[in-house]
Amino acid sequence: MARGPGKGVSGNPKGKPKGIQNATTRAVKEIYLDILSKEQKYWPEILEKLRKENPYQYMIVMDKISQKVVANKKDITSDGEQIAPSITINEITKK
Repeated sequence: MARGPGKGVSGNPKGKPKGIQNATTRAVKEIYLDILSKEQKYWPEILEKLRKENPYQYMIVMDKISQKVVANKKDITSDGEQIAPSITINEITKK
């Protein structure tokens, strides 16, 4: 015997709108962003140390940061279109 209103049908049509995060997710993000904000002053030192000690891992970190910071920006010359990242990362090997 099937339970509920059926596949793809909400039992609460006036429920949370699509794309809205639940309260727990919002709270966790807020805490995380607060921690990042307070730690921001240490980032240059940490990144420089990582660059010197482990260039490969540094490039991975910078790639991940750039995907969030650079790749989501729009240029005024792009007519509002998203700009494709033009960074190519090659693996660095130790000799």
